[in-house]
Amino acid sequence: MIKKTFKEILGIDDDDYKIIEMMEKNPDVTHSKIAQEIEKSQPAVGARIIKLERKHLLTKQIGFNLKMVDIKTMIVFVSTKDVETIVRKIEKCPFINHAFKISGEFNLLCFISASDLQTVEKLVDLCFRKDPNVINVKTNIIIDSVHDFVVPIDFQIEKFDFHSNVCGPDCNLNVNLPKYKFTKEVDVEED
Repeated sequence: MIKKTFKEILGIDDDDYKIIEMMEKNPDVTHSKIAQEIEKSQPAVGARIIKLERKHLLTKQIGFNLKMVDIKTMIVFVSTKDVETIVRKIEKCPFINHAFKISGEFNLLCFISASDLQTVEKLVDLCFRKDPNVINVKTNIIIDSVHDFVVPIDFQIEKFDFHSNVCGPDCNLNVNLPKYKFTKEVDVEED
C-alpha cells in the first residue's frame, strides 16, 4: 500500500504548499512576496489564496494567543455515557473555546478559558462534574504554550454570574442538574 502525502490528501500542488507554508510562518506576507517566491503573478497568487480559503485550508482565526495573554485555560477530558448529549449542552457555551470528540478512556476533550481559575473550576463543576451523564472528568491547566495557539474568545463570558447556574444567556445547561453552591468568605462586623 502506498502512503499518501499531505499534498495528495489535501488536493494541493507545490505552489499551494509553498503559499500555505509562507503564510503559516508570516500571516502578513504580501501577495507580491509570495508571487516572487513561487514565480507566479500577483493575481494568480490571490486566486490561489481564495481557492485555499474555499477549501478551508487557509482560515483566519480571531482570538487571543495563549503565549501572549494571561487568560487561564484548562484542558478538560470527559468520559460520558452519551457524548452527543454533552455536546449539545456545551455547543454554545462562551467559555468552551474548542471541543473534540475523542477515542479512548475519555470521549470528549474541551478547552475552557476564563480570567481566573475559580471561574474555570466552577464551569467544570456546572457543565460536567454534576451531570449524571458524566462518568469521569480529568483536568489539566495549560501553563505555557510552546507554539502560538490562538483561542477564540466570546465576550458573553463577561455576563457570567457566579451565583447563577448558567454561564451566559445561551447556556444549554440542563435545568435538572443539582444547584451549585458557591461559598464566598464574607467579613461580618459584630455589634
